[in-house]
Amino acid sequence: MKTLKLVLYVAVAIVLTVSLGMAAAGDTFKAMLTGKDEVPAVTTTATGEAVFELSKDGKELTYTLTVKGIENPVAAHIHTGKMGENGGVVAGLFGGPKKEGMFSGELSKGTITDKNLVGALAGKTLADLVAMIKSGGAYVNVHTEKNKPGEIRGPLK
Repeated sequence: MKTLKLVLYVAVAIVLTVSLGMAAAGDTFKAMLTGKDEVPAVTTTATGEAVFELSKDGKELTYTLTVKGIENPVAAHIHTGKMGENGGVVAGLFGGPKKEGMFSGELSKGTITDKNLVGALAGKTLADLVAMIKSGGAYVNVHTEKNKPGEIRGPLK
């Protein structure tokens, strides 16, 4: 009887461990971008959305960044910082060349890995970025020629 209980406990522990590991990987994160979320707020009709998908092994974070009605975008990043706070860049999303004039559509698409982390996350792992996102400590920011600190921004969750 003791052996059966031990086998059952081990089986349950294995199932829980595998389930928790799978829940951590394959997560999806999103940011809805507007001028009102900039610090300070920016008056703009531009909007955007960034969608991130964590690979099952947790080693890659693929993303698509789309925007609507933004003029002369020059860069986009993930920054560290909670709502109402500005912070440093931790990963690049778009580095140009500048999209000339009014632009709507897919601004960038790509994959972030450990080697792409910069600033406060330089030398750290993608797991550190994911932990930052899950704690509400990251946002996406799109910079334009007119609004260099950022024209549209949104919390990454």
